[in-house]
Amino acid sequence: MKLRMFALTVVIAFALVCVPAFAQDHTRNWENGAVVVVTEVDTHDGMFNAYINDLNNVWRRFMEQQKADGYVLGYGMYSNVSAREGEPDLYLTTTYANWAAFDTGNEYFERISTEIMGSLEDMRNASLDRSKLRTIMSTMTLQEVKFADSE
Repeated sequence: MKLRMFALTVVIAFALVCVPAFAQDHTRNWENGAVVVVTEVDTHDGMFNAYINDLNNVWRRFMEQQKADGYVLGYGMYSNVSAREGEPDLYLTTTYANWAAFDTGNEYFERISTEIMGSLEDMRNASLDRSKLRTIMSTMTLQEVKFADSE
């Protein structure tokens, strides 16, 4: 009799504990927002200003062209003013409205590369020169999550 009473008590207690789990709201009240690409950059010693100048001459022009073409919403540079050992000293961000901006294809980037740099060979050489200024540590892609009722 005591064993049955104990088993019944355990079953009732378990049922009472599980009731809140069934009552939770699992409706989706969020939407996908912008896509943000964050690139971590470690500039080589003494090369921070030279790299920022390079970004101003090349990267900024690429970003402005992509903004004009409607693929990029915005972009930015953020200095890690108190970087710890192993952390980047610069973050580059690019914000896209959605994933469709990534479907532009190689032809688009080759076209704007030749418009900005002169030729694909010039772009390749500039990339090799840029490696003397910095090291790309990592790149991450983030998806904004917005509450469905916020606009």
